[in-house]
Amino acid sequence: STFGKGNRLFVWFFNKVTGKDKDEKNKESDNEQTTFSLNKISVVPSGNDMISFQTDANLIVQIKFPAFLMRAIPGATPEKFEKSGSDSLLKVLEGDCPKALEAFQQEYMRWME
Repeated sequence: STFGKGNRLFVWFFNKVTGKDKDEKNKESDNEQTTFSLNKISVVPSGNDMISFQTDANLIVQIKFPAFLMRAIPGATPEKFEKSGSDSLLKVLEGDCPKALEAFQQEYMRWME
């Protein structure tokens, strides 16, 4: 199970980025996919009484493909599936992360008021 703990603002950001803020009723409970994620958010002084947030994230997604699927698709290999999946995931993250960071900034500024 994935969860965030610590500062409420960082947990909110984590839940937004990972989709944990969405309705849990739609969650599928199967063992066909396992996701591991480690995210570290640090506050870094950047001079002139300013701060920056630095993130370091590692994400592992393991998906089990049925053997018949690998045989049914001509030229299919685990390496090709991995490359295609990685490219797709990267594209989604590149689209979602800037939105989440902007929302994080807005919430942080509101929290500071």
